[in-house]
Amino acid sequence: MSKRRLAVPGAAVAALTLAALLLPVTGAHAAPPADSCTQNWSISSGEGYANGKTCNNHAKLVGTVHDTKADGRCPYVRGKLSNGGHVDSDWAGGKGKSRAITLYAPSGAHFTSVSMRYIGC
Repeated sequence: MSKRRLAVPGAAVAALTLAALLLPVTGAHAAPPADSCTQNWSISSGEGYANGKTCNNHAKLVGTVHDTKADGRCPYVRGKLSNGGHVDSDWAGGKGKSRAITLYAPSGAHFTSVSMRYIGC
C-alpha cells in the first residue's frame, strides 16, 4: 500500500487562492446610488408637526412626524402624487411621540405636495 497522498505544489495553491480572491462573487450587486435630497419641507397642524426632505426628484420623502397634543388624534403625513393618488406615512401616537417616515412614489409618478392628517388613536 502506498503512503503517497495527493500533493499540490505550493505555487499551485497560491495561484488557486489568488484566483478565488480575484473572481467576482456571483449574485453580488452594486450599492444603490445615494439619495439626492435637495429640498426641505415642514408642515404643522393642531395635532402635531412634521418635517423632512424631498429626495430623488420628488420620488421620495423622508422625515419625522411628531404628536404634540394629548387629544386622541395621531398625526401622519400624506404625500399627493402627480398621477392623482397619494401615499400615507405611519402615524405618531400619543403626546410627545415621534415616528421616522419614508414615503416612495410609485414608478412614473412623483410627489406634488405634502399635507398633515390624523387618525383617532
